[in-house]
Amino acid sequence: MRVELLCTGDELVTGLITDTNSTYLEARLFDLGVKVERVVLVGDVRPDITQTLLEAAARADVVVVSGGLGPTADDFTLECAAAAAGVPLEEDARVLEWLRERYAARGIPINPSALRMARIPRGSEPVRNPAGSAPLVVLTLGRCRLFFLPGVPREYRALLDNEVLPRIRAELESRPGRLFRAFRLLRTVGIPESELDLAVAPLVPSHPRVVFGFRTHAPENHLKLMAEAPTQAEADQALAAVEAECRRVLGRHVFAADGEEYAPALLSALGRAGATLATAESCTGGLIAQRLTAVPGSSTVFIGGAVVYSEKMKTAWVGVPTEVLERHTAVSAPTAVAMAEGVRAACGATYGLAVTGYAGPGGGTPDDPVGTVYCALAGPGFATRCERMSFSGDRERVRLFAASHTLEMLRQHLLTAAQS
Repeated sequence: MRVELLCTGDELVTGLITDTNSTYLEARLFDLGVKVERVVLVGDVRPDITQTLLEAAARADVVVVSGGLGPTADDFTLECAAAAAGVPLEEDARVLEWLRERYAARGIPINPSALRMARIPRGSEPVRNPAGSAPLVVLTLGRCRLFFLPGVPREYRALLDNEVLPRIRAELESRPGRLFRAFRLLRTVGIPESELDLAVAPLVPSHPRVVFGFRTHAPENHLKLMAEAPTQAEADQALAAVEAECRRVLGRHVFAADGEEYAPALLSALGRAGATLATAESCTGGLIAQRLTAVPGSSTVFIGGAVVYSEKMKTAWVGVPTEVLERHTAVSAPTAVAMAEGVRAACGATYGLAVTGYAGPGGGTPDDPVGTVYCALAGPGFATRCERMSFSGDRERVRLFAASHTLEMLRQHLLTAAQS
């Protein structure tokens, strides 16, 4: 099955917003064993959208289109779809009723602009939007099915998950001679994408039924494994074999699989160890605490954190001695060690994590230029550890990787402790 994506809107081609819908759909389609062949962004130009629809429909079995279905004057994607199909737009009684019900439920009168959303190409199928007003519209052009979805991510995902993907799955399963598939996404951290590729490359010849894929989701890198076979049992068996070898090769770089995120995995490891954590952050400005507290139930192991940005607050809140700051500066190993030990003592936590550094674009010294970060871990039964790291990139990238590496120090320690 050939699938292409088309995203419309001037805001996409001018950089005002980022297309996140395509990456979401690409990942979901991979779970079905489908690789997206082409993604096209088109501005709000009627002839361009119409021509792109015709070209995509001539190539693909399925085209998923997002954007341009709303009530405003620049929402004319369905007009272009009707032009491509050679049919008129017609007011659909079902969509009109859905709109009236939605506006009545919100206690506001329906306005003339909203009625535009009830006009769909003749012969197309509307599907009610559970999260918004504009419906999903399904249109057939030749052998191609086109799905037109609202561009708002919340609405896009609701319709995609509940309507579009089940239809694509059903079509795949109805095709004669289809292969059965099994999937695994191994999530890694601390290994660049190029090294990840090199590490598993020797395994590829031994697993002819498996497709290897890679995805960067900084600071993580993901290995995608898809096994294909004539039966589901054979596909599952092939996947289990390759996953075991990949885990052996990648070792501790693998922190989770499939949908499990890093922070929940780390918090679960803390819970299994019966341990608690407190953090002291300087250059990351609370990024570590934010990642942890985004997980429901994190308060069972995460005591709290302090953003000690200035030297004054490093002393006042986590007890960094002024003589350490005066002698070694705020960005140094002794300061990071004092921060980790201080926040651990202040909160009565099992472990204390700390990070301080130069995120840029200003600051830095000849010995510690911008991108230099000191990460420290304090805990029971060992001398406080501190690592000096150097990260390239802009301010946000330095902060992101600094937070990730600091947390990774703790995860690696917990793995070692669990094995001893």
